[in-house]
Amino acid sequence: EYTYLGDHRFSVNGNVYVHTTTGLNAAVAAASANDVVNLLPGSYALASYKAGVKLLGASKETVVIDVQGKEFGVNGNVAIENVTLQFANANYTGFQHTTTEVYTNCNIEGQPFLYGENVTFEGCTFTQTSSDLYNVWTYGAKNVTFNNCVLNSAGKSVLVYTESGSGSVVTLNNSTLNASVTVEGKAAIEIDASLVDKYVVNINNTTAK
Repeated sequence: EYTYLGDHRFSVNGNVYVHTTTGLNAAVAAASANDVVNLLPGSYALASYKAGVKLLGASKETVVIDVQGKEFGVNGNVAIENVTLQFANANYTGFQHTTTEVYTNCNIEGQPFLYGENVTFEGCTFTQTSSDLYNVWTYGAKNVTFNNCVLNSAGKSVLVYTESGSGSVVTLNNSTLNASVTVEGKAAIEIDASLVDKYVVNINNTTAK
């Protein structure tokens, strides 16, 4: 049995489920910290994000969330699991002013910018088809960890760079970086120390092809 909550949301045994963009955004708006919003198969466009709310997809193959071009001011924690996230191929967009960000078993498309104190990708697959762009900019994040991830790019995967502050620590564990083509002057992991020169990059059991 289920209870209809309005705005394309329904509850089963106390768990909130959505199947439309309207339902997703209504559920996020109504949620409190530590609540979980369950996404059924479908395509969604996220309008806003509330700190502490977890987005849990049915599977990353069937749940797609469009966050392209959005700047989400979070001021707290982000948790997203089992979805495909479509980021814009643009600068300075994504989840901003975060404390922690944890992405688990997600497909990451486009070029996200990271801002959190601690950002972790667990078992994620990244896809970037443009040779002008990276899989990810670590940017404002202080500590970034990739565990068991695959980063598929068109020549450059990770840009370790920030414009101010004390730098960052970036760690890759048991991951693979694949380039479909080579890009002159670019690398799988690029460190840009032009403005800040305090970076630590740990590479453990990780290969680049």
